[in-house]
Amino acid sequence: MVYDPEKYREKREKVLGIKKKGIGFGTLAMVVSFLVIAGLGAVTIPRLVSYMTTRNLDDAIFKLEADSSLPENEISGITSIEGVKKIIKDKNNTRLVVTYDRGKVKLSTLTDVFARQDLKVTLLNEVNHRQHQGTLKKEEEDIETP
Repeated sequence: MVYDPEKYREKREKVLGIKKKGIGFGTLAMVVSFLVIAGLGAVTIPRLVSYMTTRNLDDAIFKLEADSSLPENEISGITSIEGVKKIIKDKNNTRLVVTYDRGKVKLSTLTDVFARQDLKVTLLNEVNHRQHQGTLKKEEEDIETP
């Protein structure tokens, strides 16, 4: 009579304590690892993309003379320069924030444009765009919380 291992499989597994219910440890470890990596990616990837899109941007803050005003056609002339991303005026039209790509445009080019248009401006500050956005966000939070 030939020994048939399949015949007594259930008895052997019962004696050895082998259970076939549930998922294996390797499968569970893979699922948990995937969830952890996906969670970290969901947090990290948007910040990385934001950094990569704004890493070369700087903000130049200009103050206009007290008696001068900024016409819209001159703003469009500044925004037509390659590398200038956007221009923001404050509420009183006395300050102008020019966001530009420092790899394509130099600050001296912007000041030359203002000089050619006979606008009397003073450079107040030149800061990194991300740093300036962080400062604005912090100021808004300080205003909201008394």
